[in-house]
Amino acid sequence: MEFKQEELVEREIEIGGYLLQNFSLKQISEKTGLSKKLLVAHIRNMMGKLNAGNMSILIKGLKSKAIL
Repeated sequence: MEFKQEELVEREIEIGGYLLQNFSLKQISEKTGLSKKLLVAHIRNMMGKLNAGNMSILIKGLKSKAIL
Protein backbone atom coordinates (compact mmCIF):
# COMPACT_ATOMS: atom_id res chain seq x y z
CA MET A 1 0.00 0.00 0.00
CA GLU A 2 1.48 3.30 -1.08
CA PHE A 3 0.74 6.18 1.24
CA LYS A 4 1.61 9.85 1.51
CA GLN A 5 0.50 11.70 4.62
CA GLU A 6 -0.32 14.85 2.69
CA GLU A 7 -3.00 12.96 0.78
CA LEU A 8 -5.33 13.03 3.79
CA VAL A 9 -7.06 16.28 4.60
CA GLU A 10 -7.31 17.51 8.18
CA ARG A 11 -10.86 16.19 8.65
CA GLU A 12 -9.84 12.73 7.40
CA ILE A 13 -6.95 12.67 9.85
CA GLU A 14 -9.36 13.59 12.65
CA ILE A 15 -11.76 10.82 11.62
CA GLY A 16 -8.88 8.35 11.33
CA GLY A 17 -7.88 9.14 14.89
CA TYR A 18 -11.37 8.28 16.11
CA LEU A 19 -11.38 5.08 14.06
CA LEU A 20 -8.09 4.04 15.65
CA GLN A 21 -9.66 4.60 19.07
CA ASN A 22 -12.50 2.22 18.10
CA PHE A 23 -15.20 4.88 18.12
CA SER A 24 -18.41 3.85 16.37
CA LEU A 25 -19.62 5.80 13.35
CA LYS A 26 -22.42 7.21 15.51
CA GLN A 27 -19.90 8.42 18.11
CA ILE A 28 -17.65 9.95 15.44
CA SER A 29 -20.66 11.66 13.89
CA GLU A 30 -21.61 13.15 17.25
CA LYS A 31 -18.04 14.29 18.05
CA THR A 32 -17.40 15.88 14.65
CA GLY A 33 -20.88 17.22 13.98
CA LEU A 34 -20.91 15.47 10.60
CA SER A 35 -23.93 13.61 9.31
CA LYS A 36 -23.44 9.87 9.00
CA LYS A 37 -23.73 10.23 5.22
CA LEU A 38 -20.90 12.79 5.06
CA LEU A 39 -18.83 10.75 7.52
CA VAL A 40 -19.14 7.67 5.32
CA ALA A 41 -18.11 9.79 2.31
CA HIS A 42 -14.94 10.88 4.15
CA ILE A 43 -14.17 7.28 5.08
CA ARG A 44 -14.69 6.17 1.47
CA ASN A 45 -12.29 8.90 0.34
CA MET A 46 -9.72 7.75 2.92
CA MET A 47 -10.08 4.16 1.73
CA GLY A 48 -9.45 5.26 -1.85
CA LYS A 49 -6.39 7.31 -0.90
CA LEU A 50 -4.93 4.43 1.11
CA ASN A 51 -5.95 1.74 -1.38
CA ALA A 52 -7.97 0.01 1.35
CA GLY A 53 -10.67 -2.36 0.17
CA ASN A 54 -12.46 -2.48 3.51
CA MET A 55 -12.49 -0.92 6.99
CA SER A 56 -10.16 -3.53 8.43
CA ILE A 57 -7.49 -2.73 5.83
CA LEU A 58 -8.06 1.00 6.37
CA ILE A 59 -7.46 0.63 10.12
CA LYS A 60 -4.33 -1.46 9.51
CA GLY A 61 -3.07 1.14 7.05
CA LEU A 62 -3.63 3.96 9.52
CA LYS A 63 -1.89 2.01 12.29
CA SER A 64 1.08 1.00 10.15
CA LYS A 65 1.74 4.54 9.00
CA ALA A 66 1.38 6.04 12.49
CA ILE A 67 0.18 9.32 11.05
CA LEU A 68 -2.29 10.09 13.80
